[in-house]
Amino acid sequence: MPRGRSRQVVDDYDEDYIEDQNYRRNPVAPPPGRLIVKRKGHSITRQVPKPVVLIDTREKMPFDFSRFPNWISEEKRKKLHVGDYSIEGMETLLAIERKTLSDLITTLMQQRQRFFKMCEQLANYHWRALFIEASYEDVKSPYGEEYNTLAHPNAVSGTLDALEARFGIPVIYTSRSRLLAEEKAASWISKHFTYWYLESNGLGRVLQEGDL
Repeated sequence: MPRGRSRQVVDDYDEDYIEDQNYRRNPVAPPPGRLIVKRKGHSITRQVPKPVVLIDTREKMPFDFSRFPNWISEEKRKKLHVGDYSIEGMETLLAIERKTLSDLITTLMQQRQRFFKMCEQLANYHWRALFIEASYEDVKSPYGEEYNTLAHPNAVSGTLDALEARFGIPVIYTSRSRLLAEEKAASWISKHFTYWYLESNGLGRVLQEGDL
């Protein structure tokens, strides 16, 4: 029991946590339109291309970006130096490493040094991220027999926090729903590419003038 907290307080906290675990929301469908870009009150959206996603050839079950033609132009297979995903034209600037929950647990428990080395390389990219195909609640909940592991959720979540603090790599918790995880990745990629493209072409690093 945490120091300075009564048994009743801890019990109440546990009950609130369990109740919260039973609360679920129904996500809405992704937006069908393009990411709007305006200059001087007029849309220049059509002047901004959509990114071509590069998928590492070693990805066995890659994300499917074909459901997001409003955000992604196409996807190509290419051997990437670091990570599982990048963007054509931004290969040296942006990299994403993707992990399912089972893969994450296995990696942290059995391939820890190799994974840390990869994170060290990933940190060299201007824009980088570690996408987890699970929510934070999933990571923090006891792992069932399907994971065949003795790993403790606190050890896994704590390691992710340590990696983020040490290497400055954002850890993005998505969902065990593949559809939601893919949507999150497509949205993230689209926005990073758009800001980069605008800035690279002298159009400023904003979607609409007046944005912070």
